[in-house]
Amino acid sequence: MKNIILVNLTRFGDQLQSQAAINALAAPGRRICLVCLPNFAAGAAFLRRLDLTRPLPGQNFLSRLEVNWPAALAELWQWKAAIEQDFAPDLVCNLTPSTAGRLLGRFLAGDAALSGFGLNEWGFGVTPPWAAFFQGAAQRRSVSPFNLVDLFRAVAGKKRGEAGDAALLLPEAGGLERIIRAGEEAAGATGWVALQLGASESRRRWPVEYFSALGDALWREQRLLPLLLGSADEAGLAARYRARAQGPCLDLCGKTSLPELALTLSRCRLLVSNDTGTMHLAAGLGCPVLGIFLATAQCWDTGPYQNNSCSLEPGLECHPCSFGAQCRHGLRCRHAIPPGLVQELCLGFLRNGVWPAPGKNPVQWPEEKGGHSFDPLRERPRIWQAGLDAYGFMDLRSLSGHEEEARSLWFREQRHFLRQFLDRDTGKPFLYLPPAEQFLLPQPEKAKLTAELEELRAQLSLLLELGGLLQKKPLAPLRRRFINALHKSSSAFEASAYLLSLSLLWRTEIEEQGEKLEYALDCAGQYLSLISGLLRRVRPD
Repeated sequence: MKNIILVNLTRFGDQLQSQAAINALAAPGRRICLVCLPNFAAGAAFLRRLDLTRPLPGQNFLSRLEVNWPAALAELWQWKAAIEQDFAPDLVCNLTPSTAGRLLGRFLAGDAALSGFGLNEWGFGVTPPWAAFFQGAAQRRSVSPFNLVDLFRAVAGKKRGEAGDAALLLPEAGGLERIIRAGEEAAGATGWVALQLGASESRRRWPVEYFSALGDALWREQRLLPLLLGSADEAGLAARYRARAQGPCLDLCGKTSLPELALTLSRCRLLVSNDTGTMHLAAGLGCPVLGIFLATAQCWDTGPYQNNSCSLEPGLECHPCSFGAQCRHGLRCRHAIPPGLVQELCLGFLRNGVWPAPGKNPVQWPEEKGGHSFDPLRERPRIWQAGLDAYGFMDLRSLSGHEEEARSLWFREQRHFLRQFLDRDTGKPFLYLPPAEQFLLPQPEKAKLTAELEELRAQLSLLLELGGLLQKKPLAPLRRRFINALHKSSSAFEASAYLLSLSLLWRTEIEEQGEKLEYALDCAGQYLSLISGLLRRVRPD
């Protein structure tokens, strides 16, 4: 028997997205224990192949530290001892990149193996390539071409995914379904459609009046009863929906437990949601999903992990915006996805089981009022349909003609090369895309990317040259020049608009092992191979 502790100190939605990582660790003869935050321990009921859940009462420890730190530490040791009594770990896999997560992983592991985001015996970080990339992507999500589910799975050690990796359990629930059925019968409905009105931030929330227009259309055309989902804190959004809606609805905001929410979603014909934990729960339970991604949210990395789900993004150059950045456009993206488009997509899917490809006649979408009009020809919203690619990673296919957009082209190019680069199969050359599949980046972006790649290639070539000299003659002046070249290489990655996702990966690898000259040179050689491969694609001549 092999005991594995999985440390995941994240929120509800991210916790649900760790199902594929659990599958990667699970095998006959293995048991898995999840260590999570107490507020989200209930979410473990949806995760398959778990044998045990142990919430970390971190707030208790921190509050006791101020009063009696020896007692607080004693309580922490007692908590660990209680786990080890029935679940002494052979392996601890930490999916939490924070310092606290790394310390907890090291503490729980003791003499056992530690994978994922780790610390060595001296307290220095140990971060494998996929984990380091994941950490960088979490900080700069607008540049990551991989879904979070795939990143979690790769950190857990499984390089390729498969269908059903993110499927969740449906726990038993109470009698809420009877209440919904009663509302359905009273209204004369033929089924349910779920609308998740809220989001983690107001700027990531599609307008309530758009939701009410959508709900009315689904009632009018399909006689589907809109179920308004959300927490008790979002009851005000439901009240605003009801004030604007012409048709019936059932307000469930703050009225469902998590099992009841899951049961409700499993019975719905469709969920329309902002980027929320509810969206990920619905996707894992097989409820068809249309997700709306605004402001900092983008579907390439946090979209629903579900074949044939649909995701919408604003067709604005500024989307997605950076974390912490002040919007200079008056949150225009919130109104850049018109309800007419969402109605067309939902009704097409409900009637035929496939998402239509609107956009041939985008001027038919009604122009929004109240100063929030958009240019339907120039600023068409991006529409994506999800599906697994040949490598088992979640991919997106454009239904709106954005496949040749510079952002889409660059994401696809990154995915092809980064999968190979992060796997680090030493001695295995990069597989180039067939010559027929040219990298047709628009000229302004192509020129900028070419300049960035040439600068990085020059910096890495100089670094390797100086490192080779330093190996032969370990002189102080050469060492200073080598260290300076290391800093310049890091600055070049950090300044790159196209390769910013690699900046933290590069810095992490160099800082964690950079004192070993041979490792630093081997690492620089791998990055040079990657940069040269990308440059060959951008400028094949």
